[in-house]
Amino acid sequence: MDTNGARHLRRRLESQEHWQQADAVQAGEQPPADPDVHHLVELGDGIRRYREGLCKSLVEGRWIATLADDSPASSD
Repeated sequence: MDTNGARHLRRRLESQEHWQQADAVQAGEQPPADPDVHHLVELGDGIRRYREGLCKSLVEGRWIATLADDSPASSD
């Protein structure tokens, strides 16, 4: 595996670990993997940012999706 492939794999694993921190994911109430992961641009402490203005925040153990204008979007 080249360095680019290793970097991509590390990012995917980090993203999956980040998604799994939600209690709702662990309880099976939300998908085991982020359905929007292919649009993921950035992740941080309890937040995931995607292309097209989608943002998911970890709220009370559940990923809650909003758009840039703060209107609710689907979280699954």
